[in-house]
Parts: sequence; C-alpha cells; structure tokens
Amino acid sequence: MDPKEFELELKSARRTLNNELVRWTVGKEKTITEQGDVYGRSWQLDTYRQVLDQIASKEYHKNLIYTALEYGYKSVRDINEKTGMEMNKISFLLANMEKDGMVEFKGMQDHKPEFAIA
Repeated sequence: MDPKEFELELKSARRTLNNELVRWTVGKEKTITEQGDVYGRSWQLDTYRQVLDQIASKEYHKNLIYTALEYGYKSVRDINEKTGMEMNKISFLLANMEKDGMVEFKGMQDHKPEFAIA
C-alpha cells in the first residue's frame, strides 16, 4: 500500500481518532455498559458499539471533508470527486460544519457554492 495514495483518508482517520467526542465515547464504554448512563439506563454492549460506530463514522466524514478543503477542494462536487462521498451527505455535513464554525461559505463559482476552512 502506498500511503501517499491514501493521504487524505489517513489524515482524516487520525483526526477522527484524536476527536474529543470519539475519545470520550470510547472511554465511557465500560462504565455505561456495566453501570448505566447518567439517567440510569442500562446499555447493551452491541447497542453502545453501534452508537459509537455512528459517531465515529460521522466524525470521520466531517474530517474527510475538512481535509479535502485543506487540500484545495472547495465545492461539493470537487469533494465528491475526490472522496467518493455522496453529494447530499457532503452538503448536509457542510451545513453542520458551517453552523459549528468549522467551515464558511466563500461564494459561488460557476454556479457552485464554494467553502473554506473557517
């Protein structure tokens, strides 16, 4: 495997593994599955891991978009072509990332909205 070929994906995976939400969720697995959550609900290990997978997947895709923006891919279509993610998913996550102050709308280019890291 040539690491250069997967540089974008590897950088995004590293960011995801260093993400506070992902790290916190992994760290709470034993407590929540053995003692329950703060509301007294008990969690099955499989259910907890499904939630963790959903969180990690969403954070990875946000990081993939963020990294693509770092590499100069500015539009939903450009990010789609580079990452293979569905355009509607990219648009949805970009809207969330914009709301959270991670990215910003920069304007229209050839009838395509362009974004950049905030």
